[in-house]
Amino acid sequence: MALTYTQLVALVRTWCNRDDEVVSDAIIQDSLKYAADKAYRTLRVPPLENVAIYEKTLLDAATTTAGTTPSITEIQLPYDLIEFIQLKEKDSAGVTLRVFNEKLDVRTFNDHYAEKYIDYNYWTRERNVILFSPGFGQSGTSSDASTVELFYYRRLPALDAKYAVTVLNYNAGFLTTTGGTTYLYFTTAGGVTGTTAYATQAEAIAAATGNITAKVNVAVSSSATITNDNRSGTVVVGQELSGTGVVANTTTGAPPKVTNVSNQNSIVVDTPQTLGDNVDITFSNTTATKYIGTATPNWLRDENERILLFGALAEVFSFCQEDDQAAKYQAMFMNEIRELNDEDAKRNASGGNVQVQFNGRGLI
Repeated sequence: MALTYTQLVALVRTWCNRDDEVVSDAIIQDSLKYAADKAYRTLRVPPLENVAIYEKTLLDAATTTAGTTPSITEIQLPYDLIEFIQLKEKDSAGVTLRVFNEKLDVRTFNDHYAEKYIDYNYWTRERNVILFSPGFGQSGTSSDASTVELFYYRRLPALDAKYAVTVLNYNAGFLTTTGGTTYLYFTTAGGVTGTTAYATQAEAIAAATGNITAKVNVAVSSSATITNDNRSGTVVVGQELSGTGVVANTTTGAPPKVTNVSNQNSIVVDTPQTLGDNVDITFSNTTATKYIGTATPNWLRDENERILLFGALAEVFSFCQEDDQAAKYQAMFMNEIRELNDEDAKRNASGGNVQVQFNGRGLI
């Protein structure tokens, strides 16, 4: 059963049977976060798998050579990485050119005289970057290389994460105006309000038709009345004011909006402005609307809330200093993780003969 974050917090409270004077919502929220953090340490299942793709332009810039030593490419680690699975290089048709099967410790990687895999294709991790050699596109048929793919286990987004308020997420339908916090901008002329979103007011103004350009005729100081001249057209109520020095509404954060046009040379806006004489201004056919992102999918919250429930209860009862209850739920929490890992191990071993190569590098 898919739960919202609020429902998940309520579920933990119901199971712990403690009111908010004993266990606050903040404690439950922290407990859920700690449970998720612990789950990521040992949970290794397909929903946590992800692929990061590095494109040719970036890789070419990240590749260095030094005399006769093999070239090296340096790429940034994904921010959500937990554990590596595979690093490989592909051509533009998606064909794998090479797999970096040899993982070295950083000292061996940097020691050009140390014994390494005979066909090269080795890599290491240093701080928050991956280093692999020979570098991108510089090994055999790799001259046709187009991308490098890192296959890895990841952390999921925060349990209460929401989609960012962006034009792409607006177009994808991931935003709502309910309780909105961030503005998107739209053109309003021609009855097309809300059909196309823009990240900035400037972009919306550029796309709008019928915008009125003018100049401030008399400098104003903290005045909602803007005296203007040299208009390119007729200003109407509802248009938004923009230009150098124009400030947004301090309460709503929205651009100032025209509220009165009884005199075309003296326009009233809903936010007092301080503007110098002869400043260029625009009365634009745009509007700003607040949006907030909807909840992002989270496999733990949506499909396996028992892991979070039992893990959070272990943390809650540890906070309450009820050690027997904490130990009980900790055992249930770890058992849920173990069962999911066992299920995945069985899936990996089914469907055919399984062959795996191991290289102990002298350790076994």
